[in-house]
Amino acid sequence: MLIPRLINRIAERTDKWILPVIYTVTQELRIIAIEADHHIADRMARSSSYDSSTTPNKLEEAARTINRTLTVCLNDRNSAMPQSRKWGVYFITSLLFKIYFKLGTISLATSIVRVLNASSAAGDIPSVDNYPRAHMVTFKYYVGVLAFMDEEYDKAEEHLTAALNNCHRRASTNQELILQYLLPTHLLLHRRYPQKGVWHSFPRLQTIYEDLFTASKRGDMRTYEAALAAREKLFVTRRIYLTMLKIRTKIVRPRLFEQVYLACGKSTRVPVSAFRRGLEFVGVDVDDDQVECWAAVMIYQGHMKGYISRERKTIVLSNSDPFPR
Repeated sequence: MLIPRLINRIAERTDKWILPVIYTVTQELRIIAIEADHHIADRMARSSSYDSSTTPNKLEEAARTINRTLTVCLNDRNSAMPQSRKWGVYFITSLLFKIYFKLGTISLATSIVRVLNASSAAGDIPSVDNYPRAHMVTFKYYVGVLAFMDEEYDKAEEHLTAALNNCHRRASTNQELILQYLLPTHLLLHRRYPQKGVWHSFPRLQTIYEDLFTASKRGDMRTYEAALAAREKLFVTRRIYLTMLKIRTKIVRPRLFEQVYLACGKSTRVPVSAFRRGLEFVGVDVDDDQVECWAAVMIYQGHMKGYISRERKTIVLSNSDPFPR
């Protein structure tokens, strides 16, 4: 860590010309720290002399050093903004995001976003839109993912869409990373399904999402549940699982109830047993109490309009738009 710390010391006395050096050193520091942690973990696994309670922490040390670099850039008092080290703020921030996501210390990433938002609002640093496009796209992507994880889906859509619109047209890997979160966000907020061209351009996303999206459109709960279970580990790792559960509650289940309503001739009074049989038909084994529970949740969340008549074991639906989109 000696060279990066030395660069930080030098940077405190210089201006914008040092930024390319900072970019190279911090990027290499992150890569070397990851390699060092892998090497240490491998040696620990093969040797009985290492303390099993300790874990490699070189990446954490690198994060602290790079965080100091961010402070050096952010606190530049050069009155000539074109020559300020502040133009390196978002590059360093994006590098820290990558480290924090790998370490699972998401709260640290959120703290940096708050600091930068406050600095931008105060006019201490330019708007992120004025920075190089590559810096802006990476920052918007991570802010969008953080909002996605916090279930702030409108904010997530805003930032992820900005990242996608400004992403280089040949950067297909980056586009795929953005769409990985933007597609379920569009589905949850607007019931918007991808066009076939999206699946053609991104076959990996097709493998992950197509059968889930198709099942949600049809109200095919059995297929949705099976596909979700098969991808549970992937979705948990990428922090998408909770959103897919929300899609099940907000879209798949109401769509299935709507199909039962249509099958009953759009009657506004549908027996609970009819919904139970509809669920059983698609392979979902539930009792009447569970059906009433799901109906109550959908009514409370505004996905179904009506009320439950427990005495008559009937769900009474609204005459107008009982399943609002």
